[in-house]
Amino acid sequence: MKNPGSGVWGAVLIGAGIGLAVVGAAMLVPACTNWAMDAMDEAVRRGRETINTGVETAASLAGNISGVAQRKFSEASKTARERAAKAAGAVEQAARHVRQFAESESA
Repeated sequence: MKNPGSGVWGAVLIGAGIGLAVVGAAMLVPACTNWAMDAMDEAVRRGRETINTGVETAASLAGNISGVAQRKFSEASKTARERAAKAAGAVEQAARHVRQFAESESA
């Protein structure tokens, strides 16, 4: 062996390389973990927004259907009251005619 110090320097450089690799990994793992957690949080947030939007849309649709049904029932109720009033008037008028006819026959 011509230069025995070269082996020592080689071992030192290999050790330094391994040390730098460990430090790099120690810095890379938290960065990757942070990135993955942020991506997961974003996915969860988007999922919640989608679900909330779906629920709001369903609630809005149910409200619209309820409003339309309420209007239809109100219109039907109003029509029924009007027809009942007309029918009551017709019955009252028919009763008046029967009374008048009965009075005219008895006289």
